[in-house]
Amino acid sequence: MIELKDGMLLYHGSYTGISRIDLDKCTRGLDFGKGFYLTSSFEQAYAYVPLSVKKAVRLGIVPDDFNLEDGIISVYRFHYDPNLLIHSFLSANPEWLHFVSANRNQSLFPELLKKHRTTDIITGKIADDQTARVLQQYIGGYFGTPGHPDTDKEAIDQLLPNRLQDQFCFRTEDAVKSLEFVRSDRYGDIKR
Repeated sequence: MIELKDGMLLYHGSYTGISRIDLDKCTRGLDFGKGFYLTSSFEQAYAYVPLSVKKAVRLGIVPDDFNLEDGIISVYRFHYDPNLLIHSFLSANPEWLHFVSANRNQSLFPELLKKHRTTDIITGKIADDQTARVLQQYIGGYFGTPGHPDTDKEAIDQLLPNRLQDQFCFRTEDAVKSLEFVRSDRYGDIKR
């Protein structure tokens, strides 16, 4: 897991550029709860743009003929603030699995939701679209009772081959203030 460090660049892939972050527009039910999600991997943000465009078209946010090439990767610089409460899940371990599951199904592991209720920034591995099926199976009891050590091990073993990348969830206004917007890169202009 990459540590959040002062001055590091973070990336957000989307159908649109985001120079001003509005937490009210952020979605609930994601891995680390409601917040603005970034990654240290430009490649990961780049790979997310087509998914974001497809979702925006499906939801009617953009027209059906929206050009993928017009998707955007927004770049931010993180400025460390010692007053921010930051929690890092250092690996895809049972606590990480339980917290991600609790954010998707609040009847599971409510003590973790309570524990991290006031955390400004949460960092850890990303459970992306490739891993969503395994998480749904875990939450639904396919591997056994969620929280049982054997069940947790089975789910984590299923997730690890997917080479989980990192994510940083900025959950509060104070956390968002630690981000400096640097630029937006148009998806179609990036040479691959």
